[in-house]
Amino acid sequence: MIAIVRRLVTAFGQRVALWAALILILVSALRIATRQGRQAAEAEFAIRAAEARIRALRTSREVHHEIETLPEAERDLRLDRWMRD
Repeated sequence: MIAIVRRLVTAFGQRVALWAALILILVSALRIATRQGRQAAEAEFAIRAAEARIRALRTSREVHHEIETLPEAERDLRLDRWMRD
């Protein structure tokens, strides 16, 4: 009788240990996936921010070049129009 109870308890303990190991593996995999996803999102955000800064710098350079190449009369006319609006 004691041998049967011992065998049942041992089998139950092995099942519990197996389930605990499977749950630990699942939680670890989810944590790794979450961390990698967060890092990928941060990298994508940094790339988008850099691209936006490049676009802003290019636009600024184009506007500056356009203003510098305008004749002075046209520049004054545009400035007056801009100040009026």
